[in-house]
Amino acid sequence: MGTNLNEHEYIFNQNIEQKRGICHVKLGVIESSLNMILNSSSYRLPIQWLQHPYRDRFFADPFILKATDDIIEVLVEEFFYDKWKGNISLLTVSRKNYKLINRKTVLEQETHLSFPYIYKEGNQTYVIPENSQSGSLSIYKYNYNSQILGNPQIMIQAPIVDPVIIKVCDLYYLLCTSLDFDKDKDLLLYYSEKLTGPYKPFLGNPMKQDITSARPGGGFYNLDSNYYRCTQNSKTGYGASLNICKVESIEKNRFEEEKTSCIMPDSKYKYGLHTLDYKDGICVVDGLKYIYSPMLKIKRKLSFFK
Repeated sequence: MGTNLNEHEYIFNQNIEQKRGICHVKLGVIESSLNMILNSSSYRLPIQWLQHPYRDRFFADPFILKATDDIIEVLVEEFFYDKWKGNISLLTVSRKNYKLINRKTVLEQETHLSFPYIYKEGNQTYVIPENSQSGSLSIYKYNYNSQILGNPQIMIQAPIVDPVIIKVCDLYYLLCTSLDFDKDKDLLLYYSEKLTGPYKPFLGNPMKQDITSARPGGGFYNLDSNYYRCTQNSKTGYGASLNICKVESIEKNRFEEEKTSCIMPDSKYKYGLHTLDYKDGICVVDGLKYIYSPMLKIKRKLSFFK
């Protein structure tokens, strides 16, 4: 979840906060097949919500690093209310009772970090977190021994939002939105011969303008030799629900996809469902609700004017 706000967005969010309270995000785990998730015309997922003791923060934008019969390791945005800023953290979650076992910060910077998208190639695990406040996008290597992100390389010099990658016919395609455009409506594509870049923009950017299915809400998934992309539907609010899109064509300066299904939020966190990741027979999501806290509202106002 980004914190880059223009004046219009700030006023809009203030109006929401006056009615509903402060944004609070919860991580959820879904025991379901990929086929069920991708092919249901309208699927309300049976979510088991993460249990943890923290009241001064929330966890969002989950991506699965590893899943076993006992635990799930997830990279997330860890958002602190007192700083009004996010770090990238590793959470270890019990698969038996969905309680948080351990957390560790793996990347912290002066600017807000979110959406730690994971891309694995060979024996190496890469992470591409959103850092749109910095004005650039970097890729990191994940060290399993130290549990730290290191060796950053700049991929694109632009305020990229929610980046995901797919490799097709020896080319890497990066899909995202950007603060230079409408970050909820305008889909941008870049391509490169190397994973680490440099990346060139598609000539027709934005390749798609659709507030219901442009902004990435998770990665790519291969099912029955077809690629599917998880996208955010922000028509009624930021990340209100998710749409699944089937990729029909992707090549240099050409991209086509079709919406195939929608995933609605859980009643406990009914205001949003804006990230989904699937790996090794398990799915993670995040849900949105609002909490009433006068102190958090004060911190929210002060953070905008810093």
